[in-house]
Amino acid sequence: MPFPVSDLIQRFLEQADARDMLTLLDVIAEIAKEDAPAHLRTRLAEDLRQVLADAALRQQVQARQLGQLSDAEVSVVLLVAAGRSYREAAQALGITERTIRAHVGNAYTKLGLSVADGKRLDVRVLVAHIFLPDVMQRIGLNDNTETVRIY
Repeated sequence: MPFPVSDLIQRFLEQADARDMLTLLDVIAEIAKEDAPAHLRTRLAEDLRQVLADAALRQQVQARQLGQLSDAEVSVVLLVAAGRSYREAAQALGITERTIRAHVGNAYTKLGLSVADGKRLDVRVLVAHIFLPDVMQRIGLNDNTETVRIY
């Protein structure tokens, strides 16, 4: 079964810089000029439009989630999402690990996330809630955000 065009475009967009995007637009323009079957040109345009719409919706959801947090909480979430440990995030921000934990806890509360009794707060859930809301909703851990389709 062939790889869906939308998957290829999505993978490209995840890694593309500005020059790559201009090249993509040039290639699409060339395809439109050639004698490529109309159904392929139409499908490519539809898939590209959908990928871009999905990306825009994901950005809106992320902005809405991050907009509920203080600047300090956003800084902590972004560092942790980038793979930094609490210690590394604390060093980067010039604060203590305890303060990092407090910011993560505050972010949890502001975003309506809860921790089961006896369980520790898991920052991965916070990061997933903000950056992967569609996945969280699909697995039943996030009922209060819009679904974003990923192809």
